Amino acid sequence: MQFTKQQQAAIETREQNILVSASAGSGKTRVLVERVLTRLLDGDNIDEFLIVTFTEAAAAEMKERLEKEIRNRLQNMQGSERGHLMKQLRLIKIANISTVDAFALRLIEQYHYAIDLDPQFRIADNAEKKLAMQQILAKVLEQNYNLVDNKDFLDLSTQFIDKNGNDTPLQTAIFQLFDFAMARPDTDDWLNQLSENYIIEGDFLGSKLYVETVLPELRDSLFDLHQQYDQLIARVPNDEIDAAKNRRQDLVEEDEHIQKMLNILTAEVDWQTLRQTMFQQKPTPWNAKGRGMRGLEPDLKEIWSQIGDDRKELHKAAGKLAQRFFTLDEAGLKFAISGAQRTLKELVRVTNQFRQSYLSDKIQRKAFDFNDLEHFALEIVQKKDIAKKLQERYSEIMVDEYQDTSNLQEAIVQALAKSNNVFQVGDIKQSIYKFRQADPQLFAKKMENYGHDQSKDRLITLAENFRSQPNVTNFINYLFQQLMSRELGDVDYVDSAKLVAGAKYYPDDLPKEAEFMIYFDENQTEDNESEDNAIDPENLSLNSTTGQIQMMGQKIQKLIADGFEIYDREAQVIRPIQYSDITILVPSRTQNPQVIEIFKTLNLPLIVKDAGNYFQTMEISIMMDLLKVIDNPHQDIPLVAVLRSPIYGLGENALALIRTQNLNSDFYTAVQAFYQQDPNKMVEYGLDLVENTQRIIDKFLRELDQFKTLAVQNKLVDLIWSIYQTTDWLDYVGGLPGGMQRQANLHALYERADAYQQTNFTGLYQFNYYIEQLQKNASDDIGEADANEANEAIQLMTIHGSKGLEFPVVFMLNTTKKFNTQDQVGQLIIDSQAGVGLQYIDREFALKLTPPQYETVRAALLRSSFAEQLRVLYVALTRAEQQLFLVGSYKSPKTLVKQWQRSQVMDSQHAMISSSIRLQGHSFMDLMGMAISRHPNFQATANVLLDKYGVELDQTSMYNPDLPFEFKITFNQHDELMQQPLVSNSDNLTSNDDKTVFNSVTVEQKLDQIKQSFAFQYDHEVSTRTTAYQSVSEIKRIFEDPDLKDGRTMGHQRLSTEADAGLRLVNEELSEPSFMSEMQTNSTGAARGTAVHLVLQKIDLKAGTPTPEHIQQLIHTLVQEELIETNLEFLLPTQAMSEFFEHSQLGKNLVRHAQSVEREVPFSMLIDAKQLYRDFDDEEYVLVHGIMDGYIRVNDEIWLFDYKTDYIAPGVDGQTLLEQRYSGQINLYAQALTAMGYGNIRKFIVALNTYQVYEF
Repeated sequence: MQFTKQQQAAIETREQNILVSASAGSGKTRVLVERVLTRLLDGDNIDEFLIVTFTEAAAAEMKERLEKEIRNRLQNMQGSERGHLMKQLRLIKIANISTVDAFALRLIEQYHYAIDLDPQFRIADNAEKKLAMQQILAKVLEQNYNLVDNKDFLDLSTQFIDKNGNDTPLQTAIFQLFDFAMARPDTDDWLNQLSENYIIEGDFLGSKLYVETVLPELRDSLFDLHQQYDQLIARVPNDEIDAAKNRRQDLVEEDEHIQKMLNILTAEVDWQTLRQTMFQQKPTPWNAKGRGMRGLEPDLKEIWSQIGDDRKELHKAAGKLAQRFFTLDEAGLKFAISGAQRTLKELVRVTNQFRQSYLSDKIQRKAFDFNDLEHFALEIVQKKDIAKKLQERYSEIMVDEYQDTSNLQEAIVQALAKSNNVFQVGDIKQSIYKFRQADPQLFAKKMENYGHDQSKDRLITLAENFRSQPNVTNFINYLFQQLMSRELGDVDYVDSAKLVAGAKYYPDDLPKEAEFMIYFDENQTEDNESEDNAIDPENLSLNSTTGQIQMMGQKIQKLIADGFEIYDREAQVIRPIQYSDITILVPSRTQNPQVIEIFKTLNLPLIVKDAGNYFQTMEISIMMDLLKVIDNPHQDIPLVAVLRSPIYGLGENALALIRTQNLNSDFYTAVQAFYQQDPNKMVEYGLDLVENTQRIIDKFLRELDQFKTLAVQNKLVDLIWSIYQTTDWLDYVGGLPGGMQRQANLHALYERADAYQQTNFTGLYQFNYYIEQLQKNASDDIGEADANEANEAIQLMTIHGSKGLEFPVVFMLNTTKKFNTQDQVGQLIIDSQAGVGLQYIDREFALKLTPPQYETVRAALLRSSFAEQLRVLYVALTRAEQQLFLVGSYKSPKTLVKQWQRSQVMDSQHAMISSSIRLQGHSFMDLMGMAISRHPNFQATANVLLDKYGVELDQTSMYNPDLPFEFKITFNQHDELMQQPLVSNSDNLTSNDDKTVFNSVTVEQKLDQIKQSFAFQYDHEVSTRTTAYQSVSEIKRIFEDPDLKDGRTMGHQRLSTEADAGLRLVNEELSEPSFMSEMQTNSTGAARGTAVHLVLQKIDLKAGTPTPEHIQQLIHTLVQEELIETNLEFLLPTQAMSEFFEHSQLGKNLVRHAQSVEREVPFSMLIDAKQLYRDFDDEEYVLVHGIMDGYIRVNDEIWLFDYKTDYIAPGVDGQTLLEQRYSGQINLYAQALTAMGYGNIRKFIVALNTYQVYEF
């Protein structure tokens, strides 16, 4: 296997911190696997590594690849090296290869005692989390409202209030601040310093805020405006007419004013002077006298028209800059800043109060989220003794997809790291998880630092792309050389950041054109995005979205019909394209329903990844409406939806008839009035309609009463299943198209109800809210994916979902979708680096005042969000192996030209388009259009725009690509699209009968092959008759002989006949059936022993030595909870149990060290199969699981204890008896503790019959 020089360096470099910057398709996963494998071949063990991946799927793939590579190497190995690799093959199942969250969970399970955390907790899902947050915050706000003297809070509440007087905006602000704070390792410090940015002492112009933040922003913006004016003046034609001279002079004077503003920024002036200067200029309109262009040649008129449009854009930018920072005079400025400071300080206080209350609630409910796990893990690894122990355990830490790491996750890794043992790999250009608090600046800073001094920390760059053919890589490079910079994208797209075509296997004669496909829609809104996402299968009229899809679908049909050629890398041949070669990428799932419906009409097979709400809409929404009606029938919309649904099937006439019975009340009251009405009094509406409606309403009301009773008396799952059974809804939807999917969705709802019942929330109303939260959150979508997928189909997925994948042909749909800027608007905006921007509301004058801090945060958000969108575009384009189709829509050719020609003001010598122009791009297509319009070959497209649509794009700025690539741009309108003939896909389908291949193998050869198959003997035949899984209770008999401590007392025992090949160590005697045992007395010694065992596990040791009275009260509680039978309540030896804790050394230590007592500890471990099976020679392990009663830390020792209920007769040596029966078992528990990292273990058995403690 050949590696490049840089790949080899990433594989072999040791004793350094390493950052591998790996471009798309550069083989980073292969390098990471090879690095691990090389270290294993050098003698390291895989359980000495901590390997962190971004997803569980990636962790599973990593383990699978490693296992495959190890098996491949084993084929040519002998001796000790083979034994070492065999060991790694066994260890890989339990190796630390996982996400940060999974690793955090393991840390907590092992070291929870260090942070005083109860290990018996569960992971709450997002809906439960939101429900709990709403309830806790409501309580916190109520507490603050009820305080008599709480002026600061009342002022805060008036700042965040909606037009109806509700405090919903305040709740939103608290949740927003909470989410950002919890994503940081320094939550407290970050929150508490936020308001400091609003403390201004002395003159604002001399403040740190102005000097370090506002001034650079003003200077950069004004300098950019100056450059744009220079470029605009350079485009002015050399006309001698007065009007042209006057216009040119206007531009010069406006540019001089921009320069004046630049100069005054550094002058010794006050705020008022600076403010007046910024608002001083009022540009002369060009329709004024002496500036008209009558009689000018058409070409010159067009040039001046474009210059005029660009001038207006510059006026707008200058005015916007002045409004952002200079609207307020100095007094107003100080008033707004101080008001915002007080508001923010109080907001932080309430957020902290909520944070503490919410944490207490989670501790009480024993339900945490993954963010909590990371914080707990950080708290654990910040303990010096634990950190030291973990640092000794892990010889190297490897982090995959480092660009998607959050600050909190980085803090965990750094706490575990030594000075030179961290290997991190990723690509900053593919950091697209800002919404999950990923911080690409972590990667950027290390790139800069590691690049300077490589003696300690080394930067290795993998630039070669082994995925895509050169036309694709050159095309991507051309775009991003103009679009991505350190300022906007966090990395300069130059030199090693560019893709290098490394896939040398592609034939030269493959199709190479990247194709832009533009649909013009006159009804499209100016924001480049149709508002109508709904689709009616019966009326497929085209809008901007459906027009794109129709255009794309017809293109796919043509590719299939024409036999468009692609290169099959596996077969190493050029072949016609298949549906499965094509993948459609979308920015979001919003358009998925339209794609599905239109592709059905075009007979195009489609696999949909994450189809959004499409599959759930009908069956789930009707169920949710019914649940809402059961909770409260006085809700008109859900009630009418249920009555109209197939469950009851009332038509519009029937619903109208019901409404006539009561026109002024809610619909449920009208239903009741109709039900009580005499049918004879409604004959005018038709007796059949009346009787049929009354029959259905009678059924509905009877079932509603039944469901309401179930809702009160039974569990939610019982209610939901009763609805399915009573209404036949589950069976009904199963008969609809996509019935299996629909039934899976209903089963998923049932499972959600079951999960909900495991939480501390109750009631149908809260469950309805819980499901609403799930439906709002895409990651918790209640629909389940259909497992039946066609192999030969087009794939449809989101760009985020495609990350890490590659496809021969990529269609990128809806590239003109406007970027989401919601994080940049609102009274409160937050950036992880810049802090919090807060507008202050002056209630007296009803004014919303914007401090400069708000504007600086908004500017930071604009840049970081734009950079994120650039990286999303990069991820999408780099998925393509061979062909790219970029699909979008504009309102008109003029709209397209307006966006694309913005870059034409650039100097042709400069590759990078200026940041101010790039920021005017509002979609992927806007940005790509700005870049591609500078290509020398774009002139052909400009000619089409002029000749066909009468719109001119004057190429005044050209930028030559470093390496050649081909592209084309096609335009379509509604009429043109409808005139294109549809291709019948059936013409291209080939029968399997035509592909039959006859083999020339003779009958004799076939018989020989069959004989060989029957005669085959498997090398590891014993393994086929043993189990890989045993419980302690199944194997404890192996360890009963005290003379054979290793447990090798049993050979293989067949469970039945000689033909029965399965071997497992089990109890061959069946337990007595419960219906027989119930006939016996329940107060047997065994029952009492079990009850005593339970009491000992439940005793609160932290409360001190338990007295007989306390133990009796606990027994009573357990009886009430039906955990102990009633007739045993006063038969248990409370006095003896109390004396055990009071007098025995073990009991005393359990009380004295109650904080470190672990009880009911589950474990699983691998043990050598030879310990269980005497004639077993294979190098295999068996997984053993069990639950030990407990252990305790006493100084530097671990005291392992196990309760036994065996009867010890008088005169019998208890030590000998228990050792014969349980020494092997207690040794097995000790072995498990050793595997968990504990040492110096003492072993005790407590005989519950006598309360004697025996040490082994």
